[in-house]
Amino acid sequence: SKKNKWLTSEELLDMMGLVQTVPGIIACNSAIYVGRRIAGLGGILAAAFGVCLPSVLIILMIAMFFPNLNPENPWLLGAFRGVRACITGLVMMTAFRMAKKVLKSWFEYGIALAALILVLLLKVEPVYVILGAMVPGVLYAWFQLGRQSRTEKGGGEK
Repeated sequence: SKKNKWLTSEELLDMMGLVQTVPGIIACNSAIYVGRRIAGLGGILAAAFGVCLPSVLIILMIAMFFPNLNPENPWLLGAFRGVRACITGLVMMTAFRMAKKVLKSWFEYGIALAALILVLLLKVEPVYVILGAMVPGVLYAWFQLGRQSRTEKGGGEK
């Protein structure tokens, strides 16, 4: 909300598109984007350390103990299998919620379906799909503006 300086739904979606096109960890890129938006340079630093440092510390702890763990241990393999399945479900839930909020027209459903096909079946890199989606998006906006202009001109003569 504007009151708390948080991102609106539209700004969040714009941010998601942007952070996926730049190199780096999406969570860190997102935190840095929001940190800058809310508090400038101090927000960038706080967000970067707040999001990235815990992950680095956890990875260091795992790395210290991992050599002593048997990678064939069925308990360890089961734990990782459960975590992977859980994360997959959470990502699917997030995608479903985002789709319900964002996709409002046949055009947007078409772009989403095309992106899914390009990435999933044709193995096109997501960054190219995101950048490529800008072209039909701009053309659609141009078409809509032209239609609106024609309607206004036609409506003003009556």
